[in-house]
Amino acid sequence: MKQSVPADVPFTPKSVLKMLSWGANPETSPFSHKQIAEWCDKFWCQYLDVDAEPEIERLLPILTDVETQWDLYLANTYTLEELQAKDFETEQMPKEWFNDWLQQLA
Repeated sequence: MKQSVPADVPFTPKSVLKMLSWGANPETSPFSHKQIAEWCDKFWCQYLDVDAEPEIERLLPILTDVETQWDLYLANTYTLEELQAKDFETEQMPKEWFNDWLQQLA
């Protein structure tokens, strides 16, 4: 699957909250759920081999869950042929999932 245009948002705790809020309210979001999931993955990947400060460390499970759930959602919703052919820019995960992630960070 082709990557989206990257979300040009800094990798900060405040940005995580904003991205998850946009995921919970896709009608007002400048980014697709696909872009949000890719952004979460890139943020998480920055800390693969680095000890993160506690403020970042608590975000990492959420970041990886967003990206993992995106992949699982697509895999459980579409056939292999569809996964290979579509770009998924307009696909949306359930908004409730984003609300749950936001609650976990509250």
